[in-house]
Amino acid sequence: MTAGRPHVTDILPMPGTEEADLLRAAAGVEAGSAHPLARAVLDAAAARGIQAPAATDAGAIPGKAATAIVEGRLVVVGSPSYAREQGILLPNVDDITALEADGKTVVVVLADGQPLGALALRDEPREDAAAAVAALKRMGLSSVVLTGDNERAGRAIAASLGMEVRAHLLPEQKLHEIQALKARGPVVMVGDGINDAPALAAASVGVAMGGGTAVALETADAALLHERVSGIAELIALSRATLANVKQNVAIAVGLKLVFLATTLLGVTGLWMAILADTGATVLVTINALRLLRWHAVMRGA
Repeated sequence: MTAGRPHVTDILPMPGTEEADLLRAAAGVEAGSAHPLARAVLDAAAARGIQAPAATDAGAIPGKAATAIVEGRLVVVGSPSYAREQGILLPNVDDITALEADGKTVVVVLADGQPLGALALRDEPREDAAAAVAALKRMGLSSVVLTGDNERAGRAIAASLGMEVRAHLLPEQKLHEIQALKARGPVVMVGDGINDAPALAAASVGVAMGGGTAVALETADAALLHERVSGIAELIALSRATLANVKQNVAIAVGLKLVFLATTLLGVTGLWMAILADTGATVLVTINALRLLRWHAVMRGA
């Protein structure tokens, strides 16, 4: 539901650490990543004329942190919860809490197990996100945000869109949520990241955003190439119209056959009339199916 183009809003270095040193270390870890948060860190460093140093042994802890050896130190860029799991005390907890409550994602930067500071990033909702959620509600569909972000940031974004949220989810937890929702009915999962791939595959229908990762696009059943989340409602409406059209065509074809079978057996109509009626049914269902072409005009105009 967000644009996927976060930007660094706050830089919180530890006492004795310069902002430039903090960004340099983080940029070294993120230099080889295509993750939106990584690109935001690299953009912030580049804007300040900081070049990402060479890094080796790059790795990732899914949903928690990215790691690399940067200038001889093991640097970790991860979530505050990951740092706490490692027993690392973060002195600016109140600042982190306030930033998360403002809908920002906070990552901490560690070097050899010691905190260098924290970075706050924010990704804004897509321009058509609120309209898309409203359209889904009018169609009788409920929607929920599944995010790996922290609870406070997830709630801030979801509240602005009038949605439920389930936050701080690892990839396997997103998968579990999808399976739980499927027990209540069909589920459409929309995602764009590597962490979304398992959930996309498990959903009744997986839909990837066009600007998402290759893994998400390959896993999904459909893709929204224009990156408009309003396309989700359009896709569902088109699917419903197509299914209704198929049912109408089956009813027309079978109904005409039954009518002329009965009238032929009763001697009311002849064989040739029944044959012509069968051909006429083909024409009728074709004309009825052509009504779906109006969706092409609607989507092209959008």
